[in-house]
Amino acid sequence: MRRLALALAAALLACASPARAREAPARSGPYSMDLVDESGRSLPTFEHRGRTWVLGRLGERYLLRVRNGTGRRVEVVASVDGRDVVDGRPASTEKRGYLVEPWGELTIDGFRLSRDAVAAFRFSSVPDSYAARMGDARDVGVVGVAVFPERERRIAPPPRIGLGREPGGRGADLEERGAPAPAEGEASASGPSPKATARAEERPGLGTAFGEEHGSHVDYAAFERQSRRPAAMLTVRYDDHRGLAAQGIDVTGDGWARRDDSWRRRTARPFPGAFAEPPPGWR
Repeated sequence: MRRLALALAAALLACASPARAREAPARSGPYSMDLVDESGRSLPTFEHRGRTWVLGRLGERYLLRVRNGTGRRVEVVASVDGRDVVDGRPASTEKRGYLVEPWGELTIDGFRLSRDAVAAFRFSSVPDSYAARMGDARDVGVVGVAVFPERERRIAPPPRIGLGREPGGRGADLEERGAPAPAEGEASASGPSPKATARAEERPGLGTAFGEEHGSHVDYAAFERQSRRPAAMLTVRYDDHRGLAAQGIDVTGDGWARRDDSWRRRTARPFPGAFAEPPPGWR
């Protein structure tokens, strides 16, 4: 059974304003994330026009793996299809997240049901996705992680002892130097614009279903964010073969993936080969 740690809200978070999410790749400096299968292998991943895309298959279970390449603990707030993976409600960077140890990695294995279980992430149709079943399929097809480093803890030095000048040394003068006040957090960003709803039945491609229950234990730990804004915003988009090809991603490696059939017709070659190749089954 997996043992993870959830961050407890610290005083700094109470006054935090939501950060505006900006498109980002799946790696930012020392932080990275990827989607993996049940054996821990990364799913087929493609970089296209500054975005990271993952090829999924209907019914396949996936997990979200986050790596922390720094010497400081971080809190990661994760969302799938615009919904928070801990409470299942609309995602926000203000919410609590999972803790990743220095130089460590974390695997998030589903929507959290309790301290001891999750509902698996499984690729589904858009109408069958958790987001659609909860009433809004607008953000189906994207996984995001906001990374918050821990505020450095300042420890006061031991008291400095000065000897008294009176005969017999009636008493020692004690001088205690306190830690400097913490710096103010960064200015908050404006909140996101209201989401427009979308009819799930009109959307092709993949979503993420609220899958079967799996054991996954968590404990709680105190954590204070260094800043109101995340140090990194990581994003992965996913879809099936047809959906990625429609984005212009060369999924099969044959160089023919483009947005639509009109492009293929405009760029069709009159002399692609030297001789006629018989079709399958021709005699």
